[in-house]
Amino acid sequence: MMDLTFTLYLLTLCLYLWAGIALTKAFFSPHNQASKLPHYLLYAAAIGHLALIVASNADNQSEQLSITQVAVLLAWLVTVTMLVANTYIKNLVFLPVVSFFSALFITLQMFVPQSTGIHINMSFGMMSHIILSLFAFGVLSISFLYALQLAYINYLLKHKQFSLANNQLPPLLSVENILTKLMVIGTSLLAIALASGFVFIPNMFAEGYAHKTILSSSAFIVYLVALLLHHFLGLKARILVTFNLVGISLLTLAYFGSRFVREIIL
Repeated sequence: MMDLTFTLYLLTLCLYLWAGIALTKAFFSPHNQASKLPHYLLYAAAIGHLALIVASNADNQSEQLSITQVAVLLAWLVTVTMLVANTYIKNLVFLPVVSFFSALFITLQMFVPQSTGIHINMSFGMMSHIILSLFAFGVLSISFLYALQLAYINYLLKHKQFSLANNQLPPLLSVENILTKLMVIGTSLLAIALASGFVFIPNMFAEGYAHKTILSSSAFIVYLVALLLHHFLGLKARILVTFNLVGISLLTLAYFGSRFVREIIL
C-alpha cells in the first residue's frame, strides 16, 4: 500500500505543480486565458489528492489522525471550494496559490514525521467540536484568500492598472459580497465550535486546551469586530485583509501550533 501511496503522491504533486505553473501563465498571458487545460489539470490534481487521502488513511494503523493529515484534508477542501467558486466568479488570481499550497501540504504529509493529533475513537460531542472547528478554519482560510483578492483588485483600480488582467478578475463588489458572507459563515461555525467545546470538554482551560481556547476565542472576537465594523461603518480593503490575517493567524496557532505555543510562548 505504501508503494501505491507514494505513486499517488508523485502523480498528484506533478499535477498540482503543472496546474499552478499553467494557471500562473494563463493569468499573465492574454493568449492563454481561454485555455481550459490549467483547470482540467487542477481538477485531476484534486481527484488525485482525494485518492491520496483515502490511501494514507488506509495505511494509518493507529487510532489517531496526525496534524499533517488534518492539514492535507483541509487543503483538499479549500482546493475543491475554490474550484467550485471559480465556476460562478473568476478567481484565477488565487488558483495558482491554492495549487502550490496543496502541493506543499501533501509533501509535508509524506516526509514530515507524523505527530499525533486527533483520536479517531472519540465521543460524538468531541468529534462534532473538532469537525466544526476544522470547517470553520477552512471557510475562514478561503475568506482570507478573497480578502487578498479584494485588496488586489482595489489596488489595481486605485492605480488605474486594471487592464493588466481585466478578463480574469471579478467585479470588486462581487468579491466583497462573497468575502462578507464567508466571514459570517466562518465566524458562525467558529462560535458553534467554541460553544460545543464548552459543552463537551470538561475544562476548556485545562492544560493542553487553554492555549487553543484563548487563541480561538481571540480569533472569534477579531472576526466579530471586523464584521460589526464593516456592517456599520464600512472598512477599506486593506483593513479587511488585516483583520483576516490576524484572525487566520490566531486560528492557525490554535489548531496547528500547539507545540510552538506550549514550548516557546508559554
